[in-house]
Amino acid sequence: MMTWYQILSFFFTNGLRIFLGLYLVITLQQLTGNKKKAGIVSVCAAVFITALSCFSVQQFYLTGIEIIFVILIAYYLYAAQLRICLFLTFFYEVTVALWEFMLSAGLGVIFQSDRFLDMRSYGYMAALWIVRLLMLGIAFLAMKSHKRNEKLSPRIIAGVAIAGLLGVVLLSGQNTISISDDQLTTWIIFSMLILVAILFFNLNCQYEMEKKIMLLEKEKNTLLEHDYQTLKNVYAANAKLFHDFHNHIDVVYHYLLKDHTDKALHYIEDLRSPMQEITQTAWVGDEAVDYLINDKIALAVSQNIQVATNIEFPRHTNIQTVDLVAILGNLLDNALEAISTVEDRFRFINLTIRRINNMLVIKVENGCSAAPAETNGKLETSKADKTLHGWGLQSVCTAAQRYDGTIETEYSDHTFRAVVTLSFEAVKA
Repeated sequence: MMTWYQILSFFFTNGLRIFLGLYLVITLQQLTGNKKKAGIVSVCAAVFITALSCFSVQQFYLTGIEIIFVILIAYYLYAAQLRICLFLTFFYEVTVALWEFMLSAGLGVIFQSDRFLDMRSYGYMAALWIVRLLMLGIAFLAMKSHKRNEKLSPRIIAGVAIAGLLGVVLLSGQNTISISDDQLTTWIIFSMLILVAILFFNLNCQYEMEKKIMLLEKEKNTLLEHDYQTLKNVYAANAKLFHDFHNHIDVVYHYLLKDHTDKALHYIEDLRSPMQEITQTAWVGDEAVDYLINDKIALAVSQNIQVATNIEFPRHTNIQTVDLVAILGNLLDNALEAISTVEDRFRFINLTIRRINNMLVIKVENGCSAAPAETNGKLETSKADKTLHGWGLQSVCTAAQRYDGTIETEYSDHTFRAVVTLSFEAVKA
């Protein structure tokens, strides 16, 4: 019969293993969900597994139940991908069990006692707590890396697996305590499988990243092609206008000569229409970016959308034109798309570009009749073709990261706002 402090120890060690396993799955898949419910279910799972361990249930079944709990929490409360979730949880549990065996056996060799391999002994409990402290240390490093927008180095994860393999190999050569050859062989095979799993997961992450970059580039090229094609058409129309300018002057002159003022004014208005498609307002001093802003403002005005601007752009910075076009183009396109179906009182766009020391803040606000839809904490596109759309904010994020920047979105009081911050350096003109 287990004593009360053994039960309490197993409850905390089981709880930590469940919490840290769930944290691993959520962090690696970048998921968001109901943390409060996840915490309650995790505590209930720890109580249930601890209760089963009091009835001498084999560790194999306890581990299986724990895997099921972690997968259910991640799948139903965080909408995790079932296949990836099962893969991560299984190899997490195998790795933890490997280290528990290795440290308990290692302590048994150091103190020359087989009792460290007995799950109900104090020595085994000490080995469990050493493993949990190591796990908490790795989790702490992961949280610090996450706050700095960095990923936990794959070398640390691979190092844990390699150390486990070396530890089991060393145990196979000792004669101090009795460990069956079948048990050692099984753990050596599992430790090698863990290394293969880490390699496979890293390759899969690299593939997914390259796939995402390819889609981002495709979306970016589509947007740039659209904007530059519009610019080409406008300049072509104005080129034709100036080419025939002397003919138009003759027509206007004859209208005025015969006092046909109304006809002359009407003719001049017809001439002005293609020129009104592109204005000469200089917003940031970059021709392509100025054209983009002017074009989006003209498009908004043609759709009866009120536009307010507050722009203060620093000259001679290292921010590239193509990145500014990607950021402003996507943010303004998203705003125009969101406003296209709302009622008149929400048809507004506010564009703010401000310099704060060596930081550039770009803020785009637009009216919304309701909060935008989200999946796993990410905004959903409202367009039918979701393969080429829905990448706008990710394209903005990619451009912002080149300047150690961030993007934040917020919805409140029927207003959606996207704020991009960029760090820039002054360059010589």
